[in-house]
Amino acid sequence: MTENGDEKDVHVVRSDLAAPSRPDGYHGVEQPIMPDLPEQPAEILPDDELASAVRSALEGDGRIDMSHVLIAAEEGVVTLEGTIGLEFQRTLAEALAQEVRGVLLVRNQLGVGPA
Repeated sequence: MTENGDEKDVHVVRSDLAAPSRPDGYHGVEQPIMPDLPEQPAEILPDDELASAVRSALEGDGRIDMSHVLIAAEEGVVTLEGTIGLEFQRTLAEALAQEVRGVLLVRNQLGVGPA
């Protein structure tokens, strides 16, 4: 019915009888949702060894000029600072650093441009 009492042609379907909007139906979200935690190393590397391992990984890849990049590590948090030539190298540096065993977080503060 409308506000002034007129009836409209309205077809109402109870929600439990409505067809699912997803091909396999709707199954809801399982609770609780638990985040995937980063893999913890068997032993924590000292900060200087972790920074050295990250530098080796970045230099070993060969696609990043490391001459203007500083790497610092503190309790598994690695900070990349300096300047590199291209944006893809900035993204690549972060991805390579994240893959080093013992790295929990990468702070990418690299700038892109001429050194």
